Amino acid sequence: MKTIYVIFSSTDLRTGRMIRFVTQNEYNHCSVCLRDDFAYFYSFSRIYRCNPFIGGFTVESLLRYTLSSRTGIKIVSVPVSEKGFDAAKRQVEIMRDNADDYVYNYFSAAGYPFGKKFTRDNAFTCAEFTSRLLELAGIKMPKMANIEEMERTLCSFPTWEGRAVDLPLEPHWGDDRYLDRVGKRFQWVQMAHRFKQLIVGHM
Repeated sequence: MKTIYVIFSSTDLRTGRMIRFVTQNEYNHCSVCLRDDFAYFYSFSRIYRCNPFIGGFTVESLLRYTLSSRTGIKIVSVPVSEKGFDAAKRQVEIMRDNADDYVYNYFSAAGYPFGKKFTRDNAFTCAEFTSRLLELAGIKMPKMANIEEMERTLCSFPTWEGRAVDLPLEPHWGDDRYLDRVGKRFQWVQMAHRFKQLIVGHM
């Protein structure tokens, strides 16, 4: 057996606080880790801290979550078969190698409080991405991929819950571009490009 780790987090940013206010849920984001050392996570989220509207497939460092001592996380250890783990890993590798083809699913995120879902092959929210990987690994997931439903589905698996800063790890930024400084023009170009991808699909 292998283990896929699902990390739920209560990010200490304005958008995270707004999402938690709307959903009344403790956590607003989720990621997946395929390594026992938690060197990095995979998700769909903002790429740069400075702009929430430039989002897509991300390789996240734990340091994202230790920038604020208020960030809480819940780590769920999900046992899966070797075959299931390899299937999830292959999907991650495809997305990582073609990251520019993927975009954050802003429309699904906006429609979530109303029970609406927007489907696009190369667009995911963090919850849609996590649910997709778990399904590939052989875990039956709810039809409506959201954080609350995933928490309920995974509630029987071993869990650690606490503050990110309390994890006894020594993380590094690696390939995470979260703190990169990018100019305003670059930001506008990226936002326009990604929303175009979301609307018309990858070309």
